[in-house]
Amino acid sequence: MFVKLRDYAELLRVANVFTAISNVWMGMILVTGGLPGWSAVGITATSVFLYLAGMVLNDVFDHKIDLVERPTRPIPSGRVSLRAARRLGWGLLALGLIAGWGTALTGPTLAPGFVTMLLGGAVVAYDTGLKKTFLGPLVMGGCRGLNVLLGMSLAAHNGGGSCDWIDGRVEPAIGIALYVIG
Repeated sequence: MFVKLRDYAELLRVANVFTAISNVWMGMILVTGGLPGWSAVGITATSVFLYLAGMVLNDVFDHKIDLVERPTRPIPSGRVSLRAARRLGWGLLALGLIAGWGTALTGPTLAPGFVTMLLGGAVVAYDTGLKKTFLGPLVMGGCRGLNVLLGMSLAAHNGGGSCDWIDGRVEPAIGIALYVIG
């Protein structure tokens, strides 16, 4: 059982998920001054689920390339079946969308839900093929910038209006996006 957990942890790239958490928390802290209770939990879960979905779906869509170039990864080595990885990746994406919209629908603004949709779409677009084009770095940077905006979308939980979270505060998200693009 421990071997199987290790195989899934490798597929999920669990050790890297903390980078996504730090980005979404930075966005929350910048606009709200802290981590606003259950909304912070919901948005953190959204970020984690979408990040992990991206890691798994990346390997799902690259499984044929990985058979040749990275045969020791969990899918090409047979340690995790392609079918199980597909279910896990799409399931995590669905959980991310549910968590994002759940946070939006229980708060004073729908902004987290809309940012969740944009981020989820960017993750899928990247993994399904854009990573192999000149747009790949732009989309990956966009994913990181959207993750910061996801945290920023909670500004309304600190008394702001429905669009206050985006007024003149996008520089940190743009900065992270440009860093990743570079």
